[in-house]
Formats: sequence, structure tokens, C-alpha cells
Amino acid sequence: MPFQLIALDLDGTVIDHDLTIHPDVRETIAAVQARGIDVTLATGRMFGAALPFARELDIRAPIICYQGALVRHPLTGDTLYHAAMPAELAAAAVRELLDADMCVIAYIDDIHHITAYRPELERYLAFHPEGTEMVVTPDLDRLVERVPPTKLLFVAEPPVVERELMRLTARFGGALAVVRSHAIFGELTAPHVSKGNALSALAQSLGAPREAVLAIGDQENDISMITWAGLGLAMGNATPAVRARAHAVLPPVSEAGVAHALRRYVLNCAS
Repeated sequence: MPFQLIALDLDGTVIDHDLTIHPDVRETIAAVQARGIDVTLATGRMFGAALPFARELDIRAPIICYQGALVRHPLTGDTLYHAAMPAELAAAAVRELLDADMCVIAYIDDIHHITAYRPELERYLAFHPEGTEMVVTPDLDRLVERVPPTKLLFVAEPPVVERELMRLTARFGGALAVVRSHAIFGELTAPHVSKGNALSALAQSLGAPREAVLAIGDQENDISMITWAGLGLAMGNATPAVRARAHAVLPPVSEAGVAHALRRYVLNCAS
């Protein structure tokens, strides 16, 4: 069956470590869309941080943000789906992370809320040259209990992120979705939120059957959409867990792996 919907992770898949898009990737995405095939971005980034890349690529389908907690149209701004975290659980998660001395960010209405400026924030902000609004909120747990956030993110060294993810998963179980989006980022969202579930809902709204959906990613938070899609592909720079669950492994982002995939599986050109 010809593909009708292509879902692309952003960081490490479409954009390289320097936050640029390889010209071959830009050109092949344009060629795919010229054939009338929908292309979406599926990212942990908030809508405002994903939008510049959507505009650069002329994405015309709704994009998946916040690990699947928000699906919004990049052209109209219309929200198709939004799942905020349960307020009491969000507050409990914030307290757990602050007690562990983690640098925590709560996302409310596309605004970052932090307890204080910490050195770890510089590593996060390096991924956001578009600029971000940071609001210092010392009583962050009380804020998220009043106004439920879309997502919580914490920044730490990779071994610490792994430890905290295990601890948070054991603490909250299925009551919250807990994922790793980068070696130094751990994230929490509402239960059942995932890129895979959001992609399934988006595909249904666009009339694309599962077997006509292609998904590409590189991190653990991409596994749900890679395994749901009719064809799920891992970047050459993907983590071992992602590579193990994918149908095939592509060249890395530095070698325009997305362009390779689109030519081979969608445009049917020589790779």
C-alpha cells in the first residue's frame, strides 16, 4: 500500500545536533508533500519550539508535540487534541523531583515554569535558539496543582536520568507516562500519552490506515510510534532499544537518513 502519512521525530532525526536540517532532508520532504502525502512532525518539544521547523519544512498537517499530549495545526493553530496531566499527580511528581534535587520544568500554555535558574538549564536552552519564556515559580508544586501542566521535564546527567526514570516509573506506574527523550532529559505526561497513540489518532482523522503510515525516530520516546506504524524505521544514531524495535535502520542524521528513507520507501528512487 502506498504511504499516506509520514511521521518524523525532530531532534536526532530531522535536525542534527547543531539544530539544522540537511538540504537533502528538506528537499525529499518537499517532494513527498508535492505528491499529496501528509508529513507530520512528532516531537517532545512544545508547539512553539516545533513551529519554526514546521514552517521551514512547509509542514501542512497537524503536528504532534509534548510526546503526543498535544496535536495542533501549524498553519491555523487549531488544537485537535490536548491532554493535560492530572493536577494532583503532577504536583506529586514535582515534589519527588525537587526532593531529589532535580532541575524541573513545567510546561503550561507553552510557557516554561521553573523554581529557580540552575546551571542545568543552559544545557536545555541550547536546544532552543528560538528563545523561550521562563517564569520563576518557587512554589511549582502548588502551581501545577492549580493549573495542570501539559508536561514535566527534568535535566540531569545520563545516569541520573536513568535512575530517576526507574524511580518515577515505580512510584507512578501507569498513572503517568514516563519517558526518556534524550540522554539528559526525562519527561512525564498524562497517562496513555505517547507519540504512538497521537499518531494513531491523527492517522484516523486523515483517513490513513495503519499500514499506510511510516514513522522514523531515534530515542525511546519514539518506540511507540515506530512499532505502531506500518513501517517503523530507526536512525543510524538511534539508541539500541529503538534499533531493536524498528523494521530497518537508516543512515544517521548527519548523513540525512530521513532523505534516504523517503527516497527508498516513498519516492521509490535509488538510494
